[in-house]
Amino acid sequence: MSDICCNHEPNLSNEKNDTQPAARGMSGSQATIAIGGMHCPACALNIEKSLLSVNGVMEASVNLIGERVSVRYDPNRTDLEHIKKAITRPGYTIRETLWEKTRAYWAERIFFGQMALCAVLVIAANTVDLLHLSRGPLAWGLTLSDLFSLGVIIIGGYTIFKGAIQALIVRDLTVFSLVSIASIAAVIVGAYKEAAMVILIMLIGETLERFALRQSRKAVAKLLNLTPVSALVKKGNDEMSMEREATASSELEVPVADVKAGDILIIKPGARIPVDGVIVKGQGALNESMLTGESLPADKKESDTVYSGTLNEGNAFEMRATRTGDDTKFALIKRLILEAEAQKAPIQRVADRYARYFIPIVLAISVLVFILTRNIYTAITLLIVACPCALVLATPTAVVTGLANASRKGILVKGGQYLEALGSLDALLIDKTGTLTTGKLAVTDIVPVNNSSEKDVLSLAALAERRSEHPIARAVLKKAQELQIQTPEPETCEIFKGAGVSARCGSAFGGKATHIIVGNSRLIAEEQVKITSEVNEIISRLESQGKTTLIVVRDGNISGIIAVTDTLKAHAVEAVQRINQSGIKKIAIITGDNQRVASAIAGQAGLEESYAGMLPEDKVNKVRELKQKGFKVGMVGDGVNDAPALAASDVGLAMGAFGSDVAIEAADVSLMSDDLGKIPEAIALSRRVLGVIRQNFAFSILYNIAMMVVVTWFVQHQHNMIWGAVAHQLSSLIVIVNSLRLLR
Repeated sequence: MSDICCNHEPNLSNEKNDTQPAARGMSGSQATIAIGGMHCPACALNIEKSLLSVNGVMEASVNLIGERVSVRYDPNRTDLEHIKKAITRPGYTIRETLWEKTRAYWAERIFFGQMALCAVLVIAANTVDLLHLSRGPLAWGLTLSDLFSLGVIIIGGYTIFKGAIQALIVRDLTVFSLVSIASIAAVIVGAYKEAAMVILIMLIGETLERFALRQSRKAVAKLLNLTPVSALVKKGNDEMSMEREATASSELEVPVADVKAGDILIIKPGARIPVDGVIVKGQGALNESMLTGESLPADKKESDTVYSGTLNEGNAFEMRATRTGDDTKFALIKRLILEAEAQKAPIQRVADRYARYFIPIVLAISVLVFILTRNIYTAITLLIVACPCALVLATPTAVVTGLANASRKGILVKGGQYLEALGSLDALLIDKTGTLTTGKLAVTDIVPVNNSSEKDVLSLAALAERRSEHPIARAVLKKAQELQIQTPEPETCEIFKGAGVSARCGSAFGGKATHIIVGNSRLIAEEQVKITSEVNEIISRLESQGKTTLIVVRDGNISGIIAVTDTLKAHAVEAVQRINQSGIKKIAIITGDNQRVASAIAGQAGLEESYAGMLPEDKVNKVRELKQKGFKVGMVGDGVNDAPALAASDVGLAMGAFGSDVAIEAADVSLMSDDLGKIPEAIALSRRVLGVIRQNFAFSILYNIAMMVVVTWFVQHQHNMIWGAVAHQLSSLIVIVNSLRLLR
């Protein structure tokens, strides 16, 4: 089985692999590798440290919950084989074969068996002492209780000692290193039962921690594995194989991987769509909440596009497959979600660095405490209780659960750093057309001048706009179609982004070569066409009504003015109010339209500021200007025309990205529906995540300091190390449970 699958994401359903080099570039090659044997933050740090020690590895980021590592490396200095060896050197495995996955499955159950057996032995040791069943030393001065305790140390200590050795191989210190030192020291001083209890409590805590992490993994896996494994293919297609034709039934159930573009699929009520396609017969009501976050089903009819993973809650229909496998929209979203999990937020890197330096400091403090107090119990307990596992878990558990929740709501965040930045925004620029407004423009006025007719003006505008994809162009062409005006192809066409178009036609108008310009006042002035007072008066009147105007010019003379209008999206005013309430200090419309229209729309939406007449480069400059003033700027646009401004902002949000691969790829945050309410929802979720991370941080640090004082004082007087293990595991569990609240 090949261990490298280009352009495939790791599959959490255990269906296929898992080592994935990404595209090469000047910054080096990238690979995502699935790892087996990780069960705690110490494992993640071990692997990162081992990888970073390889000559040529520039960056390594382990995703503990996703069980994989993203590596960026120089292919001229190292390769995947050396990277894999760095992972396996400390004792971890690469999950690329069925054997490795099976081994990982049984390793979990063996670990649970170890923990259960250790619990039985500890109970037996305490029962022997409680009932005075031990009749003195049996061998080497050991009692029956001691033998049971040593059994726990050997059986249960295997996992802990193994973790310590794995850390030692990469020259690191982890919680396992500290607990191993503590256990060995306890055995040396004859505290067998105390050492056994410490190990048992560590194993119980480890079991609960693994369970909590597994719940997070299941939440993400449930989101990513919504596509069915089989599809009903209709017989009689040209694409059907002879094997399919030989089947008596009119339909054949085949694996989704065998579905080809062009196949006709039968989608029954209650079934999920297996691939992307177009309805060719019938109609349905599709629940697209897993992609858009919208709870109400979307009605679909013939010629409508449907997407894999969505659920048919209506009647049965037939569809033609258009995109299959890794080309589907859902596969793209899955890949981006998995990539997002692998990216660490800046706040997480701070925690990782803190943990790396803190453990050696704890070890030094423990030695100093022993020198000062001569109490081995106190020194050992300090090692156990002070390890910062909770701090290392504070960020990744919150970020991954937050990302999973966001994806479930139709908010696709590209990574932890963007989730963190989203919650820190204090300025938001919102594009007008298609973002704040419906984008469904309609021609409302055609005003001819200079002896032209309405038909002449619309014919000229439609010809010039023929090759444009702008919403205004579509409105003009739709109006021409309604009036049955023929629009021939222009010979040449030049599009001025945010301003208009220029086209030339040789024979459409009386056989005479014609130069047509359609655009706003600024473009017309730049083309040195004189705008008369009469035209200015018409434009002012229309724009005061909140309409966008186009000036139509033929061979240097103005033929007329076309006005189009747009309307605010439903609940736009409510969404703007919620954004204001979320703590964003500055919200403004940014548009290529003129100031009168921008001000009119801003007023309707309840906004006080608007930036008008903005070309793409002007939008970028405005974003940079606000950033220079100290604002954390978010830009909301359609992800295509606003791509430069989206890239320049601290966080770029693409509205209505569902259906547009370009929009999903371009933005940092893709809002899969056109619902403006997703913006305050995304901001609120981000701030909840940041709040949980801060809670975890504060709790971890304060708890560690408090327990180092309280537990070690208690142990110094009671000579019982068990409370140190209890205190240590409790902190990690509290942090994980607190983070899991974000899944609600």
